[in-house]
Amino acid sequence: MKLRTIALAVVLTCTVRFAAADEGMWMIQQLAGIYPQMKARGVKLSADAIYNGSAPALADAVVAIDGGVGTGSMISHKGLLITNHHVAYSDICALSTPEHNYLETGFWARTHADELPVKGKTVSFLRRVEDVTAEATALREKMQAEGRWGIMSMRRLYADIEKRHAAETPYEVSCVAMWGGRKFYLYYYEVFRDVRLVGAPPVSIGAFGGDVDNWNWPQHKGDFALYRVYADPEGHPADYAPENVPLNPSQVLTVSTRGVHDDDYTMVIGFPGRTSRYTSSYGITERQEIKNPIVVADRHLRMEIIKRHMERSPEVRMKYSDAYFSLSNFADLAKWENICLRRFDIAGKRRAEERELAAWIAADPERTAAYGDLLPSLEEGYAARREAQRRLNHFRESWLGPSEALLVGNRLSSYLARLDRLGIDTLDLRSKDAAGVRSNLARLRRNYDAATDRELLARMAVQFTENVPRTMWGEALEQMYDAANGDAARMAYDAFDQSICSDADRFEAFFACNRAVAEIRRDPLVRLTESVRIDHFTKGVDRAEKASGHAVNKLESRYQQALYEFREARKRPQYPNANSTMRLTYGRVRALNPSDGVHCDARTTIAGYTEKYDPSRYEFRVDDRMRELIAAGAWGRWSEKGTLPVNFLTNNDITGGNSGSPVLDSRGRLVGLAFDGNRESMACDLYFQPDYARTVCVDIRFVLWIIEQYAGAGHLLDEIAFAK
Repeated sequence: MKLRTIALAVVLTCTVRFAAADEGMWMIQQLAGIYPQMKARGVKLSADAIYNGSAPALADAVVAIDGGVGTGSMISHKGLLITNHHVAYSDICALSTPEHNYLETGFWARTHADELPVKGKTVSFLRRVEDVTAEATALREKMQAEGRWGIMSMRRLYADIEKRHAAETPYEVSCVAMWGGRKFYLYYYEVFRDVRLVGAPPVSIGAFGGDVDNWNWPQHKGDFALYRVYADPEGHPADYAPENVPLNPSQVLTVSTRGVHDDDYTMVIGFPGRTSRYTSSYGITERQEIKNPIVVADRHLRMEIIKRHMERSPEVRMKYSDAYFSLSNFADLAKWENICLRRFDIAGKRRAEERELAAWIAADPERTAAYGDLLPSLEEGYAARREAQRRLNHFRESWLGPSEALLVGNRLSSYLARLDRLGIDTLDLRSKDAAGVRSNLARLRRNYDAATDRELLARMAVQFTENVPRTMWGEALEQMYDAANGDAARMAYDAFDQSICSDADRFEAFFACNRAVAEIRRDPLVRLTESVRIDHFTKGVDRAEKASGHAVNKLESRYQQALYEFREARKRPQYPNANSTMRLTYGRVRALNPSDGVHCDARTTIAGYTEKYDPSRYEFRVDDRMRELIAAGAWGRWSEKGTLPVNFLTNNDITGGNSGSPVLDSRGRLVGLAFDGNRESMACDLYFQPDYARTVCVDIRFVLWIIEQYAGAGHLLDEIAFAK
């Protein structure tokens, strides 16, 4: 399922195994520095063949999907792009209808004309990287000297740099900081906006095992999907138009059918999203004790409700599959992250490192002046904000988010606030604000089931009122709760049933004429959302920090700087936190010993479909076509030793955003796609455990077999270049 952080490099003490130079998510610009280690591991390509700023190379075939939500790779000179099924999941759901439920049946375009345009989809090619550290540092110092440096200053700095350079290029530019602002880079992207769905297996293949197997091993998922990138007739980015043509990319990947075997060299290039590998022990403890337990408890409550409603209706399942998918993915991540944080005593290991750090700081007067107060201040700041953080996380998980109707109420409230600022007391149907208000109809007519949403609102209102004190509720919530005699569920049901925000027809009828702001504001769900606002909770955190005299986020930034300098002084190789920029990681195909006495092979085969098949469980269905092919042993040209390979493990270091990243062999040939991690390494963002960190990959031979044998779409293989 959706892939998040898999491995990371922290904990640098004498008694803890450090991340070696060949582990990590290295910036593509660091390739020259790590190439000797890659060569020793077995890579057969030159560094320039992997990444080259002035000539086509492997990295040019790797693209960011939707700005880094996932990664894809170009596999034909006709614009064919391959990524994960779960990266395409939202698109497949959005394109599905009760008559054509592509999530359940799969989708295969037989011609270009059959391909389905995906509104808002983007594919970005990295064209250039420029070091702008000197320019950005000078601007930062100027802003600080003028007293213009605050919470949003880094974003303003980025915007200023981007604006200066955007005028000089046809590409889109993005400025990012590395190592907490020690270095700044400008990334140039060519962004294509005409992207069409070409093929995707049904969810029974693409997500076989569902949330049961998520973050687990062994797995047997056919987690892939195909898009095609289109350009204007000159090959430039363009909005969707019938006259657009398939893009001919400068570089495509060659596909190997040799397969992978234990200890084979592997390399992954992609766009990992976010890691927090420089977080203090105090930040780790807060996440472990405050955030994660709330995420797990609240999201599992929501999942139980959604699953029950999906099981009663195929239409509800189609509407809520994407939401359930996301809830399950992140609930499991938080659960297993906490298990691993405890198992490996991550906070304790980081405290041991901080004792080394404190000694290093104390050994030098300049360092003492810069960082002497750092660790005590972090301890005090985190302790002071503990309760405020707990309340904020309850707001995020159980109030604004679970109910679509309440979100509609919140959006109405935003428009009302704008009208208040303008001194307007009536919403005029001819205004842009009215058009924005009416756009909420789409939320209530697609992927929305009133019965499901009603129960979600009621259950999470109970969760919120049980865990957040009345002092944080606001006047309307208090009044409505008391009117329901302290029954939060009844309060929520009544508000839902009376609100225009919970029913598309009521909403449309209400806004068929001009409405007074005061009248809109009387709606019960609008009242609730205006009563309980996020700024009540964020300001609570700010007040707690101010009372302690310590701003935690600023302290964490200083901590990152100190930790970097400490490691640099000991000549320890470092790569920056992931931030959706192109990274490279290399390793090997590796088996897994997840716990004492348990061994798991590095590869799975089609036999897993037969072993796990259970028609009574949605996650383990196998359709008739698949069962017939398995029974016939119809592996075609994709078999190995009489069976069909399905998934495999490597020890590459990846995280969210790497979903769909190409897994390459020693000669840079495509052998699989990264799609998941294993539960034993789920201390994901915060700690690298080399003995347990694994990347779960779909074998490219299984992908090709599904396309050719299962889908009967062999014409797509004619576009692909296979290694000889």
